[in-house]
Amino acid sequence: MNPIRFFKKSILNKLMISFLLVLLLPTSVISISSYLVSVKILKEKVSDSFHENLLYIGNSIEKELSGIEKITELIYINEDIQQAISSDNHNQLDYYANYKKVDQVINNVEFYSNYYKYVTSLFIFGVNGSEFRYGNGSDAYAIDTKLLQSSEWYKHSEELGGNVLWIGVHDNDNKSGMTQFKQVFSLSRFIRDFNSRNIGSLYVSLNTDVFTDILSKASPNTQSQLYIVDQLGKIVYPQEKLAMSLASDGIILPKEQKLSNFEIKKNGKAYLVSNYDLNKYGWRIVQMVPIEMLTKDNKNIFIITTVVFFLSLLFSGVLWFFISTGIVKPIQKLTLTMKDVRGSNLLVKSNISNIDEIGLLSVNFNYMIERINSLFNLVIEEEAQKRKAEIKALQGQITPHFLYNTLNTIRWMAIIQKSDGIKEVVDALGRLLRNTFKERSTLTTLHDELGMIKDYIYIQQTRYREKFQVFYDVDEHLLSLKCVKFILQPIVENAIFHGLEPKEEPGCIRINIFTDQSNLQIVVEDSGVGMSDTQISKILNENMNEEDYAGGIGVMNVNLRIKMICGERYGIQVDSELGVYTRVRIVLPMDLMGESV
Repeated sequence: MNPIRFFKKSILNKLMISFLLVLLLPTSVISISSYLVSVKILKEKVSDSFHENLLYIGNSIEKELSGIEKITELIYINEDIQQAISSDNHNQLDYYANYKKVDQVINNVEFYSNYYKYVTSLFIFGVNGSEFRYGNGSDAYAIDTKLLQSSEWYKHSEELGGNVLWIGVHDNDNKSGMTQFKQVFSLSRFIRDFNSRNIGSLYVSLNTDVFTDILSKASPNTQSQLYIVDQLGKIVYPQEKLAMSLASDGIILPKEQKLSNFEIKKNGKAYLVSNYDLNKYGWRIVQMVPIEMLTKDNKNIFIITTVVFFLSLLFSGVLWFFISTGIVKPIQKLTLTMKDVRGSNLLVKSNISNIDEIGLLSVNFNYMIERINSLFNLVIEEEAQKRKAEIKALQGQITPHFLYNTLNTIRWMAIIQKSDGIKEVVDALGRLLRNTFKERSTLTTLHDELGMIKDYIYIQQTRYREKFQVFYDVDEHLLSLKCVKFILQPIVENAIFHGLEPKEEPGCIRINIFTDQSNLQIVVEDSGVGMSDTQISKILNENMNEEDYAGGIGVMNVNLRIKMICGERYGIQVDSELGVYTRVRIVLPMDLMGESV
């Protein structure tokens, strides 16, 4: 089944799917967001815990390293040692006496220092060539001191002028293979007299168990991995990775040295890392824990939340199904009623009695059906009346045909009796009637309009004989232009009956057709009795009736038709002087087309 069609087919389906989407999307977003936020907060809390732990461990290590430095400090400031390494020890008795003094100092150091037990070898060299060896085990007596004094660190220590030089983790200087410590870490310093002259040097090596003991006191998190790295980047702790680099163990720290908390990938697994720098010594402490271990409990919470969510979704879905069914059922009932209407049954009625929008829709539907029935009956009645009107119109067509046949009979009687005057009048009247009834179009050409008015004038001149004359001034190039049909006859008729007939002496009518480049103008002027301004206003007033002024109906009709067809700027203008003339000006557009009408 097409899921889109299934969704569109039923309101119930739309309600159910929309409800599920509205419930599912926000809840899923909230659940996932809560999980991610909780993981983020957990990481921040663990990072803060790591940082505090590393701060404690770092302070402890700095304290221990400072304690180791005190071993060198006790030797550095001792006057007996300064005298022993400054004396001429070529005499065996003198050397033995000096050795006894140095032994006493070293015994005191061993008694007062807790770190002497970690010392694997201790060398005191004098500038006069004397040397004193001490240590736990055989390291101190198997090491080549000449190699020590030729090392790079020895020159560097000399440059520090009495300050301690931490050499870091390295292979044991005992190359005999008889030592139990494969790697040691060392420090050295030059010994100076009260005149700040170098009189000797001190070199101390210690085994790395010291850090194991320090960290056992700090009690780091057993789930995390802890690394101590010296200033050369070599691992000092843990023992199993001693003298390795972090990179060789798969740990790549970010280049930004200021970062204290960050995440890295090691062997495809994500770790949360925190580090602390021992700035005084250039060492670093790194602690890391798998993120998977941190989020293990969060995943259980997420699973429980998911199960609860789907159970709630199932319960809410069933509840919403019954609610939406109660909403949709009246709509379905109203739909079935509407289908009956589509089957041409206009007597149906909806019986839904709800007081909600569906009930209101049902009431309006019943009202609509009643109105349709009423309008349907009204249309039937109007169609019957229209039929009657069409029959009357067909009957009315008998009059023009009867009139044409009668005029044709008169015409042939005039021809038989050789009455040419009657024949010409009948021909003119026939053409006039034919032009009047032949078309229903509102437009004609100036040529046809002028021909029709000439027929009308011929009939009137036959009646009035020498009463008036007509003069034409027409631009022949304009005869093909369109104009509103039947506009000259009412004007000329008005000029004859109301202008010239009341006058005793003969008069004239002038018809002038021209253009002023923008408009077409037709001027009809008679030399009749003229009109007053009041009469002019009346004949141009569209509200005028036949009782007001009988001769103005035709003029007013022409004016209204021109304005309706061409626009308000066009129409009739009347100018008159009592006893002298009346001039009627018809203004039309030059580009009047049938399509525009």
